[in-house]
Amino acid sequence: MKILTWNINGIRAAKRNLKDLFDSLDADIICLQETKVTRDQLDEPTAIVDGYNSYFSFSRKRSGYSGVATFCRDSATPFKSEEGLHSSLSMKNENVVGCYGNIQDFTEDELESLDAEGRTIITQHKIRKESGDEGDLAIINVYCPRVDPEREDRQVYQLRFYALLQLRAEALLNSGSHVIVLGDINTTHKEIDHCDPDDECFIRKPSRIWLNQFLWDQDKDPEIQDFRTIEGFQAVTSNAKGGCFSDTLRYLYPDKKEAYTNWCSLTGARATNYGRRLDYIFTDIGLVCDSKDCVVMPEVEGSDHCPCKAVFHGNFVPSVKCPSLCSKSMPEFLGKQQKLSSFFVKRSDSQPSSIKESEEEDGFSSSQEEKQKYISNNKSSFKRENSIASKLPSAKRQKNDQGSLSKQASLKNFFFIPKPNVHTNDRSSGKDTSQEKKPEEFSKGDINPKMANDNTTKTETKTVTSGSSAQAWKQLLKGPPTAPLCKGHKEPCVLRTVKKDGPNKGKQFFVCNRPEGHCSNPEARCDVFIWVDKMKNDSKTKK
Repeated sequence: MKILTWNINGIRAAKRNLKDLFDSLDADIICLQETKVTRDQLDEPTAIVDGYNSYFSFSRKRSGYSGVATFCRDSATPFKSEEGLHSSLSMKNENVVGCYGNIQDFTEDELESLDAEGRTIITQHKIRKESGDEGDLAIINVYCPRVDPEREDRQVYQLRFYALLQLRAEALLNSGSHVIVLGDINTTHKEIDHCDPDDECFIRKPSRIWLNQFLWDQDKDPEIQDFRTIEGFQAVTSNAKGGCFSDTLRYLYPDKKEAYTNWCSLTGARATNYGRRLDYIFTDIGLVCDSKDCVVMPEVEGSDHCPCKAVFHGNFVPSVKCPSLCSKSMPEFLGKQQKLSSFFVKRSDSQPSSIKESEEEDGFSSSQEEKQKYISNNKSSFKRENSIASKLPSAKRQKNDQGSLSKQASLKNFFFIPKPNVHTNDRSSGKDTSQEKKPEEFSKGDINPKMANDNTTKTETKTVTSGSSAQAWKQLLKGPPTAPLCKGHKEPCVLRTVKKDGPNKGKQFFVCNRPEGHCSNPEARCDVFIWVDKMKNDSKTKK
């Protein structure tokens, strides 16, 4: 059995065909986090991948945010599936996993809030171990919240999410099922999991304190504070047991260094492996003894995270039928419901889209009477549109039909003084002169009375020469000063802009162009840092 987790950082941004990508990963179960897709954005090539059945959880709060998805090979089709850590999202679904535990420490509003960001998918499978014994396996695909140090409510949100995750995992374990919790946990456990840990704050971070008690004694870090010494610790409920899971990688390779799964893409830290391990595969202690291998895959690019894969002895026993949460059961992919985007697709034929799609894609054939009824209903809307258009003034109709005849102005036009327009109405006399000849249309013997009386046309129009135009551009677009050389490598620095909110937001600075790395690495970035504003002020002072 091969099970993989990967924070893909946007499933729609994948540069490869999903079928080819998944096959190259060589796994039976592929769990993705941070898919950044909502239900209305999910298209068929993403949801329906040949040879796989998929299960999505979407954010209900923000578009293009969070989200997880589990793709199972047809040979590992689950018997049950469920979205969320609590039952609020699965009340209308069939084949739910169940086993929610004692939720007395949570309010209803809190439970709904913790599941509203699309952070969990649970699939339950049948497995056959190497010994021949069969059993259940629940796989919890999770994307844990990240802490925003400037927002206390998000710190509390993360801890409460951890508490609910542990409650559900232990409840499933108590039901007799094996359990694997995997995904982006958004914290590092031990110092060996971080490229440059801060010793003083590292062992006191609440997320590490939670993770330390979640794992069994063999994986615990004795230096990390015991949660029982912290009054009102919000990441553990009163019913939590703790110590039920093992870090699969550390079970097999306890001393493996630099097994990082996440790097800062802005600083190019992946090149120097200056990262941290945020992605884990936690296996219950009854199944971890069947683990064969666990590896990180930094060679797989496309995200600021890399995949992590665990291999177990035994195999999956597939279900004959996919559970109801499967993407193949969504109405928009069954031909029973059209997505809003289909109404904006131009079609070359005159047949209504809903009828044609249901015939060609789904093998569904509507009767002639139903087709005629659909067409007649739509004709009435076409007539209404035509009647409205007929009431518009002719000039407006022509503009709507053909578009505006005027071209978009070039930026260069702002450096020229426009010539007077002779095709205007003489408002003072009420006479329409729009049909008068253009100046160039008059022969030598003709006299243009309007030009004879209009002294303004005798003034020569000033034009901007190419030289003055270039000077104007230079005044408008003053670029940054020449990049200085860094002290460590004597190479040109790179220009950066502060994007974080605060007094320095929008300011520019120069730093070394090398990727971020440990201070002991000579190939890593040196410590040069220069504000652009300071460089400009220094140059003015010298002048």
